[in-house]
Amino acid sequence: MVVVGGGFAGLAAAVRLGRGGARVTVLERRPFLGGRAYSFADPATGDVIDNGPHALMGAYTEAFDFLGEIGARGKLAVQPRLHVAMADPTDGMSAVSAPPLPGPLQAPAALLRYRLLTRGDRLRLVGGALRLVARAARRPDALARVTVADALAAVGQSAASRARFWDPLAIATLNEDPGRAAAAPFAAVMRRAFLSGAAAARFALAAVPLSALYATDAERAVTDAGGTIRTGAAVATLALDGGRVTGVLLKDGTRLDADAVVLAVPCGALLPMLPSALRALPAFRSLETIGTSPIVSVHLWLDRPVTWGSPFLGLLGTQAQWLFDCGPTASGGRRLATVTSGAHAWNDLDDATITARVLADAGAVLPALRHAQVRRSLVIRERHATISLTPAADAARPPTDTPVPNLFLAGDWIQTGLPATIESAVQSGRAAAARALSTVAGH
Repeated sequence: MVVVGGGFAGLAAAVRLGRGGARVTVLERRPFLGGRAYSFADPATGDVIDNGPHALMGAYTEAFDFLGEIGARGKLAVQPRLHVAMADPTDGMSAVSAPPLPGPLQAPAALLRYRLLTRGDRLRLVGGALRLVARAARRPDALARVTVADALAAVGQSAASRARFWDPLAIATLNEDPGRAAAAPFAAVMRRAFLSGAAAARFALAAVPLSALYATDAERAVTDAGGTIRTGAAVATLALDGGRVTGVLLKDGTRLDADAVVLAVPCGALLPMLPSALRALPAFRSLETIGTSPIVSVHLWLDRPVTWGSPFLGLLGTQAQWLFDCGPTASGGRRLATVTSGAHAWNDLDDATITARVLADAGAVLPALRHAQVRRSLVIRERHATISLTPAADAARPPTDTPVPNLFLAGDWIQTGLPATIESAVQSGRAAAARALSTVAGH
């Protein structure tokens, strides 16, 4: 079998295929594995950095299980309880922080203790979360064509609650403005993360660079099962015969025969590699309407420590959204990194302007940062980081199966019921592997 794509989805699929007894070949067009979650050595400092900081929710059960499957679970640093520090330039810092209560009560109690909202807004926040999830549970299609902003208005959320809790959470998970983003996958996140017990609400950060977190161990798991990893292998198209995929054609002219193929690539990369006969099918033609949304990360090398008592910090009322403490640098200073999701407004800005805005935003809540010297900065733009998950795009997301019986799709963007997250990617890859194994066994 052939898996095209070496990110979370492709590697999760390949590991499961290998465990199922298949001889699998993974094809990755770039010279390294990792998809859109990878690390590299900064050429100026030698520090190994991630293309952007990533935080995993405890509710990412498939992702955690995948890391355990490849022996990498111990590379995560998991919070003992939910704690997310938030900072407002005017009103200072607070946190969504769970007290030591029985598991199911921790996340709701954390919301009720969030001091950047009034007591009334906190009560309405908890009630709104419960009503949002209940509405989706009662009628699975109730939020199908609704935006996050409209759904929050329907459950009585104030402007302050939106600005200081809902919108930061929605943008971080959906990578899109709440006025455009689909409510249904957001409700799924709320149900899984905040209303499913203490473990689900906790966050975890990688204690190692992203590539070392999963790509290296996943590659080992694939090769130990007899599989092959080929990087620098760009796919040109698929070979078809009798309504089935018979192989994969590479751009260098190589052909790889396959009894099943999993395409674990971004939506925008999928269509160009499909033969014209497949692109014309309604199932694939509808994908042309799905847009993308960018993420911009800024890495800052400082001459001194600037900390706030936790690994990451939410910035309120600013364009830079999340600030991560990345630890000491090789030169003896400290590195911070910011993440801005749904960063459409920054598409046409130069790196110097973006860096200046990030420093101003972070400095507004961390006075010590204003006195630090920035030794180096690096702006990383993922212009097509995820699909732009509008209600229309959510409706157009395809399932794992395709009109070709031995061709399967995987990726954070296919229809998993979740936003385009690591969890969605792993879930989709495992589902594609299961379908491929079943189809080949029954053929």
